[in-house]
Amino acid sequence: MLLLEKVFKVINESGLDYCIQNKYEMMPEEIPSDIDMMYRNANEKDLDKIVLDVAKETRLLITQKIVQDYGEYTYILSYPAPTKFFQLQLDFYRVISKGKIHNALLAEHLLSNKRLYKGMFIPGRYEELRYIILRRALKNDFSEEHLRKMMSLYVEADLRVLSEDFGQKTSEIIADMIRTENAALFDDNYNTILNSVKALSRKNFRLLDKIKRNAFILSNYPSKRVLHKCGLSVAFLSPDGAGKSTVISGIQVTCSGSFYGIENYYFRPHLFKNLGHYNKLNPSEEATSNENPHDVVVHGKCKSLLRFLFYNLDFILGTILKVDVDKMKKKLVIFDRYYYDYFVDMKRYRYSISSKWAWCFRYIIPRPDLVFVLDAPSDIIYARKQELTIEEIERQRAEFKKLKDKYVNMIVIDTSKQKEDVIAEVTGHILKKQEKNTRKIMKG
Repeated sequence: MLLLEKVFKVINESGLDYCIQNKYEMMPEEIPSDIDMMYRNANEKDLDKIVLDVAKETRLLITQKIVQDYGEYTYILSYPAPTKFFQLQLDFYRVISKGKIHNALLAEHLLSNKRLYKGMFIPGRYEELRYIILRRALKNDFSEEHLRKMMSLYVEADLRVLSEDFGQKTSEIIADMIRTENAALFDDNYNTILNSVKALSRKNFRLLDKIKRNAFILSNYPSKRVLHKCGLSVAFLSPDGAGKSTVISGIQVTCSGSFYGIENYYFRPHLFKNLGHYNKLNPSEEATSNENPHDVVVHGKCKSLLRFLFYNLDFILGTILKVDVDKMKKKLVIFDRYYYDYFVDMKRYRYSISSKWAWCFRYIIPRPDLVFVLDAPSDIIYARKQELTIEEIERQRAEFKKLKDKYVNMIVIDTSKQKEDVIAEVTGHILKKQEKNTRKIMKG
């Protein structure tokens, strides 16, 4: 059984009154970028249960639950460790709105004559025609493809019904557009068509609907957008040559379908620029990597301490003002190295102060959701990159692995295996952590 066949088998057995809005022609053989469904007579908990059952039946992970608007929910599911981009996005709507145009289409308008198609419910002929007109007007992106679809749905008798829904002028524009096969008439008369949609919105969006929507937003957005962020932050630590760049590059592909973008940071959030940048006489460039880290002259103790405290402020404020915002935007935040590097190698950052300073401040430094320590036998690491001696590699490996006993969110990954296996292992940890967070939101 195809994946989408399993998905709709569960949805149908749940008794949910729904229908697919569009793109059903390609399903279930292909999975579209998102599956839009209108529904009625169900609440948020009902949808949560359905999606949980879908995940169980398909053995997928629920990596996102997003409260978009009143009665509008998005769920993203993924394989436990995809080898390439994968995304199953289920969007549930009670109404169709756009910007300040609310309730342009109600669920009952699309579901009234729904029909079964390949194991899923789709709109009736006229209902789909009306939906296309409304949706294209709200998005302002009518194409020849949309016209062909409308031509396959339209019959002459629809002119009277279109007039009841959109008014005489708009209905005649639609009819002329179909008869003459002229898609340009939509753009030529766009304002007229849009005004008809706005009139429908005013009719459907009554005072009680406004009150319900505003109350929903006030009660849900602070808790489900701010307190329960839908993104995730991960950091990678290792001696040079253990495979950080390879792994980070790989997970940007395998994890991308479960997040709404990926942000990459080197070591810290970079709310502030390098301290040397503020030297007006001789500004230094912002560092995005650190080649030959031990082949440098360290700063004096006073300058080292000043830099250390300044960058600690970057970790704290940068997390609040950048990383947390990224997570609210449902992004995956990746750190190539992090504060914990200080515990192992202060010289890399040109400090002459003891790592004891780093240990003293560790309690006020925000923790990423996951920290990966990438490890491999010292001879393999040395063969990949001869920047450190075998002895120094051994020391750093031992120090990095000690951190695992102090931080429960640290995971040691053996990178001596095939790179595909390493990327799959890291991907699995990230997506399972993301699902754990998502399930907390669903229970909450």
